[in-house]
Amino acid sequence: MLVTHKGPLVLGIALVDFNHLVGPTIEFSRGDIFDDEEIAKILPFLALPDGAHLTVEDYTYFHLVPASPTPSTVFGISCNRQIRSKDLLVKDADVTRSTVQKAVVVLASKPVFGPIRDRLGVITRTLFAQRDFSDMSILDEFYTSLELSLRGQLTESGLYMGTSLRDLVHTFRQRTLILLKALMLQKKIMFFGHPVEKLCTYQYSLVTLVPGLLQNLDDCGSPPLCSRAQGLSKPTELRTSDSKSMMAYIGLPLDLFGKDAFFQPYLPLQQLDMLKETRSWLCGSTNSIVTQQKEVDLLINLETGIFEFRDPKLERSAGLTPADRKWMDDIVKDVNEGWDDSDPSKAASGIQFKGSDDYLRQKFDEYIQGALSCVKYSNFLAKGQNSGVVIADGSGNPDAVQDFNMLWISEFKKTNAYEVWERVTDSMLFDIVEPRERPSVVADIGLRLSEGIQELKLDQQLAPTREAISRTLTAGSTNFFKAVEAPQAA
Repeated sequence: MLVTHKGPLVLGIALVDFNHLVGPTIEFSRGDIFDDEEIAKILPFLALPDGAHLTVEDYTYFHLVPASPTPSTVFGISCNRQIRSKDLLVKDADVTRSTVQKAVVVLASKPVFGPIRDRLGVITRTLFAQRDFSDMSILDEFYTSLELSLRGQLTESGLYMGTSLRDLVHTFRQRTLILLKALMLQKKIMFFGHPVEKLCTYQYSLVTLVPGLLQNLDDCGSPPLCSRAQGLSKPTELRTSDSKSMMAYIGLPLDLFGKDAFFQPYLPLQQLDMLKETRSWLCGSTNSIVTQQKEVDLLINLETGIFEFRDPKLERSAGLTPADRKWMDDIVKDVNEGWDDSDPSKAASGIQFKGSDDYLRQKFDEYIQGALSCVKYSNFLAKGQNSGVVIADGSGNPDAVQDFNMLWISEFKKTNAYEVWERVTDSMLFDIVEPRERPSVVADIGLRLSEGIQELKLDQQLAPTREAISRTLTAGSTNFFKAVEAPQAA
């Protein structure tokens, strides 16, 4: 499915050089975006990260925000390499060290890192193979041809290209769910380690666990950006056969990188102040100085495999319940059964669905839907208790609240993401998605539709719950069920 997008996809390309006297600088660029002084100033430090000299080739993913009346996140990817100075056919006067280090950069309006990466790597290696950096014709050709070649890959699968949920789960095992729960709590999460590409792709893989979030990162580059939340409203109808309609009704994607939050896969020292001034973030660093910041709630050290909880309360709130652990045991087993150390991507090739990235996205989608439904159900129970009424025969299970960790639910309700989500979702969400770790109601709806039942008579099926809620609660849910439109009425 093509992702809707207006305007150019490729905003510019650049060549960044590491000058031993003045630091990294932009040596060559194409695209009007480089007229922005702030972007031109910070880009070199993003494109050539700390420790780039440790590898022959590495990739860095990062985000920028241009100065504009309607600013939106720009997605950057760089490929850096180095060459021995003595191997150059043409040597500039400022080449005084034994190696020359440069990075080719692409700036895009969507995070199409996977499709860009392969082309970027080929171009960078070809440029270095020339051994002559005075000839930039290959970069000019790259700029003029890249837009057209990427357009056909602006799809959901194209955006997922380059991420690996299999690798994420294989590496972090049960702790993958801890990462997701911490992310949904909008905590301050930092990844640390080398190589930079792995640092960045782990974060992007984590982001893809939240349905629809990867396609909606326009606000993620800067804490003040919050345009998406302002444009959201509560759906007035539901088409259960339409995945977009279902997602909107459930309130997905969550607005995790909206108001007072940001996501920076690689954060240089020059952006350190962003950590101190922002309530929530997800970022990566290769510099131990950055990891020493007291604002960090959770530090994931990729080199040691250690999760360091700087906020003890987060360790408890994002901790796994027995139901969580059982659920993750099954997920980890499914991934490891098809894992091949010699070729980790083997099962992702489409040969086997179980344990694949698509399979994992589906499973975590179900988990998140169940968790959100449980949040609504806990609100429902609390309102009933406050009214002095115990409601029986509803569609929820009170024990399900414990399955997701009561502390996690209460902490989630304190986030900006919850505030937005609560505003745009129906209080009776749990009547459609069952509040448990294996949500079956959506699957059941799909089964009935496939059998030819086109109209969901939800008012009739859910009458006991509706009658109870209407007697005891006067505020809250809109009468959503009257607005459900059957697919055949389209």
